[in-house]
Amino acid sequence: MSLAKIRAALESRLNGMASALPTAWENLAYTPTRGEPWQRVRLMLNEPIDHTISSDVVEQRGLLEVLLFYPQGDGPAAAQAQAALVAARFAPVQTLTASGTRVLLTQTPAIGTAWVDEAWYVLPVTVRWRSLP
Repeated sequence: MSLAKIRAALESRLNGMASALPTAWENLAYTPTRGEPWQRVRLMLNEPIDHTISSDVVEQRGLLEVLLFYPQGDGPAAAQAQAALVAARFAPVQTLTASGTRVLLTQTPAIGTAWVDEAWYVLPVTVRWRSLP
């Protein structure tokens, strides 16, 4: 199991949405177009869990954070609708795979509290995942 494969499985699932927004992927250059919605994606890792005494079964866990950026002043409806679509795309229970690595989605994604950042209304969607060999 590798973190690169876990990332690939999760990002592929998001990128396959019919309503996918232009995306700022981690550590890649991206310049948003003012007045147009877009999203930023981050893979956040939690501490792994060793399931046996010999540590030969390690569960990787983490969060996929999708931040939806919508023009400030247009109200919350469009951002909330997109957040619901993202959450539905990662709804439990499902298993994603990439090159033999399985990523388990067993919890409903969380749509968080929005905030304003300069010209943007930002709404987070958090997907909890885990992966076992």
